[in-house]
Amino acid sequence: MLIIGHRGARGEAPENTLSGFRHLHNLGVRAVEFDIQVSGDDELVVIHDADVQRTSLGSGIVHELTAQALAELDASHKHFPQWPTREGIPRLTDVLTLLAGFTHIELEVKARTPEHEAVVHEKLPQLWDQHQLAGRARTTSFNPRYLHGMLSAAPHIPRGFLFEADFAGDAIQLAQAVGASSLGPHHSRCSAELVAQAHAAGLMVSTWTVNDAERAHALAAMGVDGLITDIPTQALSWFI
Repeated sequence: MLIIGHRGARGEAPENTLSGFRHLHNLGVRAVEFDIQVSGDDELVVIHDADVQRTSLGSGIVHELTAQALAELDASHKHFPQWPTREGIPRLTDVLTLLAGFTHIELEVKARTPEHEAVVHEKLPQLWDQHQLAGRARTTSFNPRYLHGMLSAAPHIPRGFLFEADFAGDAIQLAQAVGASSLGPHHSRCSAELVAQAHAAGLMVSTWTVNDAERAHALAAMGVDGLITDIPTQALSWFI
């Protein structure tokens, strides 16, 4: 079972920040998931929400702020007031530089408009090559249109289809339609049958977000490949 830090280690460190990723690295974990949005000046930045209020001490819409303005916000102390460093919302290129030694990276793209999807389709392949991500990363999304576009724009970049607990379609069929190599169900949707079907279709199963030892062991028994968690320090002890 691969332990994957969710947004770095969001239960233990400021999410989607450079120091949060360093915290994960210091635990010895080399697998991570994080989120990508498009800034107002068409840079790829690492933040989950479409606005900055929940994770920073600032305010505003991500796609209305420049990457520099986002970097100048305090994204460290909203939920961790005693955190020793002050950092802003980072550019994707800076995060990838920090993650040079990581062996499993899931880049979840939050783009929801055709315009933002086009920016990612253009810029992610450039960063992919620059940071030598081949063999150790994939781009994931809940948005099939984005994934299908990436299949056309950069078919060499592996793709993963994510789906929520209430997803009503055939997730494996959809994943195959966009040429995905992985499936990312909410953990409540996991069953031994789904995992077996995914594996038969050649799909790795990486589930989210698991913060309970009993559930983690049940998922491991189903054959799930990767477990995305907010609390990697605890998760590491579950499988000793």
